[in-house]
Amino acid sequence: MSVDLIETLGDEPLVEYAEQVFVAMRDGTRLATDIYLPAKPKRHPAVLVRTPYDKTSRYTALKYHAKYYTERGYVFVTQDVRGKHRSSGDTVPYHFDVEDAYDTIDWIAAQPWSDQTVGLTGASYYGFTTWAGVASGHPAVRAAIPTVTGVEMGANHVGSMWTQTPPSLLGLNDLIQIWTTNNSFLLNIDYAAAPVTELLKQAEALVGHSLPVTDLIERARTGEYYNPYGGQHPYYTTNVPILHWVNWYDPGLAPSGMADWRHFRSLPGHRDLHFLRAGSADHSGFALADVGDFERHPYLNEAAMHALNDIECNEAIDFFDEHVRGIRPERRRPRARWHLGHDGWRSSDEWQPATSRDQVLYLSPGADQRGALATARDAQSQQVTWTHDPGNPVPSTCTIEEAWYLLAVYPDERHLAERPDVLTFTSAPLAEPLDIAGRPVLQAEITSTGSSFHLFAILHDVEPDGTTRPISRANLTTRSTGEDPVLLPLDDIAYRFRTGHRIQLQLRSSDFPHFLVHPGTDDNPWFATTRATTQQSIRTGGTRAAGLTLPVLNGFHF
Repeated sequence: MSVDLIETLGDEPLVEYAEQVFVAMRDGTRLATDIYLPAKPKRHPAVLVRTPYDKTSRYTALKYHAKYYTERGYVFVTQDVRGKHRSSGDTVPYHFDVEDAYDTIDWIAAQPWSDQTVGLTGASYYGFTTWAGVASGHPAVRAAIPTVTGVEMGANHVGSMWTQTPPSLLGLNDLIQIWTTNNSFLLNIDYAAAPVTELLKQAEALVGHSLPVTDLIERARTGEYYNPYGGQHPYYTTNVPILHWVNWYDPGLAPSGMADWRHFRSLPGHRDLHFLRAGSADHSGFALADVGDFERHPYLNEAAMHALNDIECNEAIDFFDEHVRGIRPERRRPRARWHLGHDGWRSSDEWQPATSRDQVLYLSPGADQRGALATARDAQSQQVTWTHDPGNPVPSTCTIEEAWYLLAVYPDERHLAERPDVLTFTSAPLAEPLDIAGRPVLQAEITSTGSSFHLFAILHDVEPDGTTRPISRANLTTRSTGEDPVLLPLDDIAYRFRTGHRIQLQLRSSDFPHFLVHPGTDDNPWFATTRATTQQSIRTGGTRAAGLTLPVLNGFHF
């Protein structure tokens, strides 16, 4: 078998200091809901969290979050979403969450302990349910904190825009494991062993039929866009304060979260309702400062978990105090608060900060043909090539599961530079620290012997001993012929390259099994039966030289 069942994850025990009730939705579905009340009996504001990951699990840590909220005067309400754990209904993500959020908020507002004001928060999928609650338009909602998530999470998760971006197997893996039954499963799927459609049959034989996987495969055929909000899409209906909470080292969802931030800040009228909090951590909350000490991961370490809860819960409650309860803070909240990796927290009136300036590093074959980044472009134009063999793709440097706690396993990717299907461009060692804050951007003329190809760009920090760590990345599917330059913004990052370190950019056409492999033909990669090796070429030097633009905060010296 290419698919093995490792573990079935069932319900954890109920919390003795919470009251579990079943809240009826408009169609009669009953959702398991825990109520944590403050000690003082009176009407209070409430904070609602709706999750598919078991409301009482250590993984969500909501039972630990409750004490922070109740001690500061909030009723803390947690709920297993429809079709998960103790809640009834079909196990289908996204589709019901706007209506279910409205009905749950309506129930909260009618309770004797409620002052009829509600804040919303949650991380990852339950960050999406936060957006669903905002989209519901319920008048009790006063503010929201969607964390490590994105408005378009559903469109990216159960849709496949394979003509625009490489199809994500991270998302497919999640659908199989989380969205098959009320329980969740941990599976080992060897995506190299068989076509995806065959692997899905094997997974179904082990754990059952997954409705959203069927929907994903159908949308992969049709290219249909998925909108779980109907006519209430948050991009056009949000009118409450939002704290956009992202972590730089979350390649799965930070790009979507930052796209949300940019969208809302571009709008007249409500733009000042939006605030940014961006940390140097991964999707799981493991921090850059703790790299190399896996035992400090909050999933494993009780003290680390409680320390993280203390910081994050109090910061979230400060936002709710201001925007749900109307308590004016002693100091004005900064518009954007962000962490500069290897330095500390900063704030600015906008993101990216106005103090940053563009510095272009030009791609060059280098004197030894090993690839260089330099502040001056080569006088002579050259074509530098790399191959893409669908039968031998560039391997992902961590497993699909590890991608969600990237910094805890922070891969050293130096070995990829030795592959003929990876182009590597590296600067000279830095003579002093270099700070960047914003989006690095690759601009280049790239051609292919195929009619389309996948492009992956990864920005690295190369340490003096050669250790090579990824700090920002991006990918796209392109049909560029070289006539129009590829303009590829990488993920947002705030980071200090330290003295003696080198800046590196790698280009390649695969990252497997995090993403499906491009077949090298016009076939849909989900169903391709034929494959072909292609060659990609990038122009370096001359007046149209490829360049990497860095948003630099300080001087630049090698």
